[in-house]
Amino acid sequence: MKPHQEHVDPDAGNKVRVQSGSYLSTGWFTFILAMDACYGIHVYGMINDTYCKTEGYRKVPYHYYEQGRDECDEYFLHEHAPYGGHRFITEKKVFAKWAKKHRIIFTHPNWTVS
Repeated sequence: MKPHQEHVDPDAGNKVRVQSGSYLSTGWFTFILAMDACYGIHVYGMINDTYCKTEGYRKVPYHYYEQGRDECDEYFLHEHAPYGGHRFITEKKVFAKWAKKHRIIFTHPNWTVS
């Protein structure tokens, strides 16, 4: 499956992007460009798909300039929206799969890609 196909990842257990009205994030398009243009990718500061369910996770603002909107709350809101928004958590699952096939390293926090 090519990363730019309409079906984000049928194995991720989520709706097909077009049917759900969701749209791909700028992170998605950045990964597509970087995988095509770069030998290796180092990603700094992106949390993985399970971080927000980890006990004692560190709450940070969704946008650095917009206090009060927690990153994890925003991710869950978008992920479970009946229509529209981003599927951030699903995208992170896909990024982890891509890291198995491409030279992608996640740091701060480190991702365990198995």
